[in-house]
Amino acid sequence: MNNNQQDSAVVTSLPGTNSAQAARGFVRSVNDWLMECALDDTDISELLAGMVSRLVASGIPIDRVMVAFKTLHPLYEGVSYIWNKESGQVERSTHMGVGDQDQDWAESPMKWMLDNDVSFMRRHLIGPSSVIDFPVLESFRRNRGTDYYALMTPFVTDRDSTLDSNRIFMTYLTRRPSGFSDEDLAILSGIQRRFAVSCKMRINHEETSTILETYLGSDAGARVRNGQIKLGDSTKTRAVIWFSDMRNSTSIATHVGDDAFLGEMNDFFSATAGAVLKHGGQVLRYIGDATLAIFPIGDDENNLETACLAALYAAAEAQINIDSLNAKREEEGKPPFDYGLGMHVGDVIYGNVGVSERVDFTVVGQAANEAARIEQLTKQLGKRVLVSQTVARFISCPTQEMGAYELQGTGVSVKLFAPDFAEACHRIELMRAG
Repeated sequence: MNNNQQDSAVVTSLPGTNSAQAARGFVRSVNDWLMECALDDTDISELLAGMVSRLVASGIPIDRVMVAFKTLHPLYEGVSYIWNKESGQVERSTHMGVGDQDQDWAESPMKWMLDNDVSFMRRHLIGPSSVIDFPVLESFRRNRGTDYYALMTPFVTDRDSTLDSNRIFMTYLTRRPSGFSDEDLAILSGIQRRFAVSCKMRINHEETSTILETYLGSDAGARVRNGQIKLGDSTKTRAVIWFSDMRNSTSIATHVGDDAFLGEMNDFFSATAGAVLKHGGQVLRYIGDATLAIFPIGDDENNLETACLAALYAAAEAQINIDSLNAKREEEGKPPFDYGLGMHVGDVIYGNVGVSERVDFTVVGQAANEAARIEQLTKQLGKRVLVSQTVARFISCPTQEMGAYELQGTGVSVKLFAPDFAEACHRIELMRAG
């Protein structure tokens, strides 16, 4: 079936009627609704549920629908949405890989359609004309499925991208003994391309949000997407500022070589910056092997204690992660990771810096500089973590007062404390075990 055939003109009648005109009117009404959803940027779960409800109400005997496509995301490669008649709900799932190494994908009808450039496929699951040539079809037949219909609609994601094109896969299953009628299939084909357009709009939205969040962080990404992209666009915010730095990066790079050092840094960031994200902090940027992050307080000082406690548990989790990594690294004959961490509270400017054609969304201000200078003192004082007096007051764990120190280049003297994370680490270990 070519693209010109996949429209309302091929519909012969609406299920339960003898009117081709009524069927074409139904397809047009669904397609119009789908275009409204595309303009409204409707979520795919809502889009699928709304479309299926219209199809079922028209008399098409649908028991299961699946929508699947590849996506651009650092944690997974594919997404699927499945509607089942039993629950009446749409379930979203992510898939780590969609390559040949994934057996379910390699043996799927979708993979066969992709390899053979087939835009639609039908399989009767019962009776003399049944064809069960994929494992999933056998499972559908065991679950009383009688007829299976799959559609593939390609679309270009970005003509300048090496990712080339994507595809919307759509599969329908029925348990009606007679299967889908020709009229059923014509209607499903007639709405497929409009449904794919609506999905593409949402996919593009989600991929843009993912890229912004991945490279800028969740809050900064949202601000940029909402229009804060001009040089100088900024917001003042109060936050617990986290600045951590790998101490012995030169010796590690020398030991493993340049090619492997990127992987070493990623392991380190996973242990430290990963702990920030886990406890609600926002990683703003990586500066070489250092991490700048914040735990926002905002305008309500009642949030100060919450932010300090979140930073405390993030620091404790980072310590556990690094110690665990170092135990493994010792077995592998690799030098251990070490780091310094400075935490401070203050007002910072959260916004765009740089030049008009190339901006960076980050935190600047005296408090951020002071947090970096506190971190610099960790090696001098022989402590992994140092916090300013305000943080120490609210982190609810034993601290060792280290004295007041002038922070280099700032002209500011700050009283510093070294936290004892033993109790916080114990709680984290209990939570992990439980």
